[in-house]
Amino acid sequence: MRAALMRSPGELEVTEVENPRCPPGGALLKVLACAVCGTDVKMLRNGHRDLAYPRIPGHEVTAEVVEVNAASSELAPGDRVQVWPGEACGRCRYCLSERDHLCPHIRIMGFNMDGGMAEQVAVGGLSRLVPIGDADPLHLTLAEPLACALNAQIKTGVGPEDTVLILGGGPMGCINAALARYRGADKVLMTEADPRRLEVAPTGLFDRRSLPDRSSVREMVLGETQGMGADVLIPCTPNVRLDRDLLSLLAPGGRLCVFSGPRKEDSPIPVDMREVHYRELTLAGSYGQSSRQDRWAVDMLSHGELDLRWMLTATFPLEHAEEAFEHASSLRGMKAVVTI
Repeated sequence: MRAALMRSPGELEVTEVENPRCPPGGALLKVLACAVCGTDVKMLRNGHRDLAYPRIPGHEVTAEVVEVNAASSELAPGDRVQVWPGEACGRCRYCLSERDHLCPHIRIMGFNMDGGMAEQVAVGGLSRLVPIGDADPLHLTLAEPLACALNAQIKTGVGPEDTVLILGGGPMGCINAALARYRGADKVLMTEADPRRLEVAPTGLFDRRSLPDRSSVREMVLGETQGMGADVLIPCTPNVRLDRDLLSLLAPGGRLCVFSGPRKEDSPIPVDMREVHYRELTLAGSYGQSSRQDRWAVDMLSHGELDLRWMLTATFPLEHAEEAFEHASSLRGMKAVVTI
């Protein structure tokens, strides 16, 4: 079969690879669409701690069932599904408490097992497959990143009367903004250096945008909150230093989610824990999403509770996977999708 293959940092080619086999208890899928994630771009450029070369990338996947290898299953050939990218053990305390994305034995599509930028993909464990019915398979590639945003906003309790500050107006910033609106946030503030990136965004996605420099952000936040500060802060770009100055943008009782992976050089930062104590601040980490959150995201998109199709700014056939990566890394649009 044909697949996009990462051979080393900076080297991606579409080539012939061995056809996958349907695993016991799992399914063989024909890939319909696979979106390019910012992490995919980072992996191609610099590698990743969970990446082993050579690797077929792609973890935002929708597909059609070709074969099921299980004694009993509600899925049948021809069914369309979205794929939760994690393969967890199903037995540890994290899996048993619906936090399977924290499973110490988890493997992830496109990282330490092959992903969806191929004609076919084998998936072990039918519980990873979420039926999408007649929903648009391109739109449903956004379920995985939406589930990541759900994880962050559940941890920070985004809801009515909140002012939410989102740092970065790329795909994850926009998905978090749309989700904050859906969850009833009173105000959504966003930073973005290039307003052209947001030209495709629907009216009302955010209340105000500022440049990402600290003085502009502070002026926006204090002006929009009568000097109180933001209730929730979600950095959606790694180009943010999570320091004491950033924490000062939070209102008393504010919540900061470490959402986009901070750069190593910006990570070992001293924080004055007295600020956390006296102002009752909450710091929460968010990495990936659970299978339950993934199903929730599929349901939201399938039933029209959120419409994120405006984010799909370019599609490319598998043979032009490199161009999809270029579109994603050039910041010309939002999401690039590889179709098979």
